[in-house]
Amino acid sequence: MYFAEPRRVALPQGAVAFNLEVSSLDRSQLARKGLFALLGLSALAGLTGGAVAQSSAAPGGSAANPDAARWYLQTSAYTRHFNPDPAHVNTQQLINIERIDSENRLIGAAFFRNSFGQPSQMVYFGKRWHPLERHPEMHVKLVAGVLHGYKGEYRDKIPFNSSGYAPVVLPAIGYTYKRFASELILFGNSGLLVTVGYHLN
Repeated sequence: MYFAEPRRVALPQGAVAFNLEVSSLDRSQLARKGLFALLGLSALAGLTGGAVAQSSAAPGGSAANPDAARWYLQTSAYTRHFNPDPAHVNTQQLINIERIDSENRLIGAAFFRNSFGQPSQMVYFGKRWHPLERHPEMHVKLVAGVLHGYKGEYRDKIPFNSSGYAPVVLPAIGYTYKRFASELILFGNSGLLVTVGYHLN
């Protein structure tokens, strides 16, 4: 694009006023369009659950950088089997690490003792939601992944485990206070697990 070198030309006063009015109008239109864009984005965030806003408002998030991933570490505190068996072990020794992004999507890995005391591992992905607007410290979570560790005589204690690797889906509800959190996790119709954890950032 070529810009002509400015010349000192005397313009009528009306022309100068018209030019100023156009510039002022352009700035006003830009400001109005920017406002409408912000309102549109806010409405879209509200319709999709306000994931980005929840990231910065939800406990455990980083206020300085709400788009940064959050790391969450948790362990087992209590286990209950709905149909107790003498072979059941209620001390799971869970070590679970999760990475939660700005839209509350997550991936994780867990190392624990299964219901029969066997060392087990699980990798998974999922998502967290904050359905109660007035209580952003509460969340529900759903994860799906692959579980390994049920072997020998206990191989058939979980479905689809013929290869030693089984698909698993786990729902949970949780509560966060500052960086501390706790979750109640259901493992099918077999039992429940209560965890305690800490947001590392």
